[in-house]
Amino acid sequence: MGLAMKFVMLAIVQLLVVLSLEIVLQSSFAQNLSEVTGNKNSSLTQYENPDIGIRLSHPSDWGKIVELDEGCHKQPSCVLDLDGTNTNYTFGFSLRKFSKESCNCMSLMDHVRNRFNSEVTSLNGFSFINDNQTTIGKNYPGWQYEYSFLHNGAEERGINVFATFNDTYYSIGVTYPEESRAKLLPQFKKVIDSIEFLPVQDQISKIPSFMNMSEVEGSKSNTASKNNSSGLQILSHNSFMDSEGYMHVVGEIKNNSSSAETYVKIIGTFYDINNQVVGAQFTYANPPSIGAGDKAPFELVLTSASVPTSLIDHYILQASHE
Repeated sequence: MGLAMKFVMLAIVQLLVVLSLEIVLQSSFAQNLSEVTGNKNSSLTQYENPDIGIRLSHPSDWGKIVELDEGCHKQPSCVLDLDGTNTNYTFGFSLRKFSKESCNCMSLMDHVRNRFNSEVTSLNGFSFINDNQTTIGKNYPGWQYEYSFLHNGAEERGINVFATFNDTYYSIGVTYPEESRAKLLPQFKKVIDSIEFLPVQDQISKIPSFMNMSEVEGSKSNTASKNNSSGLQILSHNSFMDSEGYMHVVGEIKNNSSSAETYVKIIGTFYDINNQVVGAQFTYANPPSIGAGDKAPFELVLTSASVPTSLIDHYILQASHE
C-alpha cells in the first residue's frame, strides 16, 4: 500500500472516531437535558372538590386524593388522603375540612390550637419545632407549624398548614422521614401555592355545637348573656375545656348601633351549682373596635389560677364598650 493511501485510511479512521464521540456526547447531553426538563416540568394533576370548596394541583405520581370515609364531604368534617404510595420517596398526606360547628372554631387561631392540642395528645413523642404566619394560594392568609414525632421507633417530621374561608376551616399536612425532606417539601410548597377556595356547592348537614363540646361540670341551661343598651348584641356563645384544663368561652358579638364602638369588652361572670359567684374574667372583641352593623368574634380563657373551673356550673356574659 502506498504512502498516500495510508494517509487516506488514517484520515478516515480519525473521522469515524470523531463522529462516534460526537454522537455519544450528543446522546448524553440530550439525556441530561431530558432529566432536567423533567424535573422542572413534572406532571401535575388538578384536584377540584366543590363539595368541600377547594381546588389544588399536586404531582401526578402522588396518586389520587380520596375521602377516607365515603360521603364524608356531606358531613360537618371530612378527612381526605392519597390512595397510593409514592415510589420515589416516602411520606403521608392529609387534607381536612371542618365546618365552624365541628371545628368548634371562631377564628383561624382556634383551628390551629385545636389541631395542635389534638396532635400533642395523639402522637407518640410529639415535639414542637416552629410556627409562623404564611400565605396560601395567591392571597389567603394562613398559619403553619412544624413538629417531630416517633413512628415505629424512628423520628419523623410533619408540617400542617391552616386556612379558613367562608366559615369553613382547612388543614393540609404532610409527614415524612428525614430522607424524603429534600424531594417532598418543594412539591408540597407547590401544592400550597396552587390552592384556591371555592363556594361550597352542596348544603352540609349541620349538627348542634353542643355535640362537639366537652362540657364543664353541671348543666349550662341557665347560662345567659346581657347586651349593652347601646346596641351591642352577643349573637352566640359556647364553652369547652381544652387538653390543658383551661376553659374557653367563644362567641360572636354584633354592633347594632349606627356608629362604630371602640374597645368592645365581653365580661364573663361564673357561678357554681348553688348560683354563687366563683370568679369573673373579661376579654375584648377581635378586633376591639366594631363598625356599625359589623360582627366580631371573642374568646375568654380561664385558667385554674384565675377561676376554679372545676366549680363552674353556668355563666353570664355582658357586653360593654369604652
